[in-house]
Amino acid sequence: MALQPRVRTNFIGPDPKADHVLWRAVRAPFADLTGEGARRYGGRWNSPGRPVVYLAEHPALAILEVRVNLDVPPELLPDDFLIVKYVYAGASVSQSIEPLGDLAETKALGDAWLTSERSTLLQVPNVLAPESWNYLLNPLHVNASTVLETARYPFQFDGRLFQVTD
Repeated sequence: MALQPRVRTNFIGPDPKADHVLWRAVRAPFADLTGEGARRYGGRWNSPGRPVVYLAEHPALAILEVRVNLDVPPELLPDDFLIVKYVYAGASVSQSIEPLGDLAETKALGDAWLTSERSTLLQVPNVLAPESWNYLLNPLHVNASTVLETARYPFQFDGRLFQVTD
């Protein structure tokens, strides 16, 4: 039996007509909203072959998410990282109310959400920072174009994020 996510569709925030902000830390060549990287490699919330874009509720959270997945020393990091700001108004948001399970469970939940096309965005709990949220954008959803880039800023990782102390 396929895992079916228990979700409720709602708008995040008090005014569903207001613009809501999401963030992404990403290298410039990959700053589009196609979900191609996640389609190729998969992620915590999707299997390979399924495009999805990972976003965060705050720029610091977006940076943290990228940092934990970097496996190169800071001196080898490319210098083309960006912080990208997006807004969405009128996009439907489903909220995952499942507790975080193992990787197979979160992938199955995300895959089921993508297949259902029940909403443009899925709010999911952040693993690294309790009480924080990531958002998944289904780039194939009919309303995906309601998520709009409004700004991009050059970004360099602070070396302290790579320090290891005894």
